[in-house]
Amino acid sequence: MTSPVSAPDGFFVVEADRYVPTRHSRGYWMPGSLNGAAVASLLAAVLEQRHVEPGWIPVRFVVDLLGMARDEPLEVSTRVVKSGGRLRLVEGEIVQGGQLVARASLQSLRETEAPANPTWQSAPWSAPHPETVAAASWSPAFEIRPLPPEAARVTRAPLPPGDAAQSNMPVLGPLAPIANRQTWLTVRRTVIAGTPHTPFTRLATAADFASPFSHSSETGIDYVNTDFTIYLHRLPVGEWLGFEMVGHSARAGIGIGECWVHDEAGPLGTINVSALAQTRRG
Repeated sequence: MTSPVSAPDGFFVVEADRYVPTRHSRGYWMPGSLNGAAVASLLAAVLEQRHVEPGWIPVRFVVDLLGMARDEPLEVSTRVVKSGGRLRLVEGEIVQGGQLVARASLQSLRETEAPANPTWQSAPWSAPHPETVAAASWSPAFEIRPLPPEAARVTRAPLPPGDAAQSNMPVLGPLAPIANRQTWLTVRRTVIAGTPHTPFTRLATAADFASPFSHSSETGIDYVNTDFTIYLHRLPVGEWLGFEMVGHSARAGIGIGECWVHDEAGPLGTINVSALAQTRRG
């Protein structure tokens, strides 16, 4: 096993054609593994660099997390599935030791003229502006500005008391109470050290947050996500992303969750995640 190198800001540094994990990429679930945000954001960054041109919008980004990526140098392979005048579909893969550990699919659409007749639009989020909300201590990779329960647009019934002894450790901090599952979030960690975020990689890096946000109990996180899917109709504007947990359903150790995502300009899209019960780390 290769020990992750130190870096000031990024999940990875580039050496030749490989991406070397830094200490910031270490995972939560298993020693010697990489976290989902690091793996997913690397796939997003490489796919965007190689296959997204100006005037095209990445409208669907799907990541399958098929195993715990190890903290060893990674190579990312990509291929074009379909390249037309208005639609492009590309795929990326990360293989370690002959095993596929993560893959992604990115569908991009070319911007064009909108229809003359208006269609119904999702309403803006009437949440306080992020600059008017106090920051909360949570993670060095992200900054959160929790929003009050009255900013929620869905009804979440209070949960019965949980037993912390039966849970993995909590990961949401001030967002753990079910009434508090809405927040502004900005990414403080880049994908590749020294390379600024694009609007798309900023969202892709934050998207894995939808899993603990939707799958956590109030005492801890006992699900590990196996994927996530971003749908968006435009690229984010600015640094702040608004996350609101709007759905979670589970049975027999299988869960799905949904978050609505906004920026300061209005609705962006949704993030959906699926997960398996993971009642103990290790």
